[in-house]
Amino acid sequence: MAETDKTESAVQILRRRLERMGQELQAVSGEIWHDIDHNDPVELDKGVAYKQRFNQRRGPLEAAAAEMLALLRDYPLNGPSPGEAVVVPRMTSVPATAAAGAAQPAAPSNSQSGTAHDALAPALVGDLDQKVPFGFVLGGQTYTSASAWPLFYEALLEELYTRAPEKLSRLADDGTGFRRGGKPLFARLPDRLTDPLPVAEALFAEADLAPEELIEVIKGLLGEIGYPLDSFKILLKEKNRGTVETLSIAA
Repeated sequence: MAETDKTESAVQILRRRLERMGQELQAVSGEIWHDIDHNDPVELDKGVAYKQRFNQRRGPLEAAAAEMLALLRDYPLNGPSPGEAVVVPRMTSVPATAAAGAAQPAAPSNSQSGTAHDALAPALVGDLDQKVPFGFVLGGQTYTSASAWPLFYEALLEELYTRAPEKLSRLADDGTGFRRGGKPLFARLPDRLTDPLPVAEALFAEADLAPEELIEVIKGLLGEIGYPLDSFKILLKEKNRGTVETLSIAA
């Protein structure tokens, strides 16, 4: 009996470590991005190349951790019967600051329905400088990100690229209309942007956007890819009180 308890304890410890891995990887991702010198072209190219290598290795690591976590959730052996489909969640990170809140949505997965965010109060536009995003809802599925607008944008672009890589890649070509003040918002080379955000190979997005500007860009992105605006909501948290809200961009 003592040996069984020891085994269960080891399983629980491993589960907690795997659940934290997403948070830690997201924190490292944000640290790498913010440590890049965006004003030095040489250091910028070096930093972006490093960030891309990190992203390439992060994906398989998160996928393997998610599969192991899904397996451990069936221990003791009282999970689905043989032959029953088991849904393996995509392991998108939950920021440590948001994870502490009781109203935080459940850990995201590609199969997650919109149950966790239904009870959240709608946010009002106009005071976005007092709020930070920690994820989004797209087509009834919930995804989380680090609590910063550029990293939220990065998580959204990664998901949109996964769903429609060709359409998103075409935004870097001239004539798409995604411009601000005559400057492109997407480019093949990072030096064409003020604050380039790596999305995929030879695809960068402008991260130097105010929240209101970013929302307008997201509206254009959803229209370009073919998603209705009411299929997308931003998960927000107040900086001071930590109140969790949702923001619909359909209005």
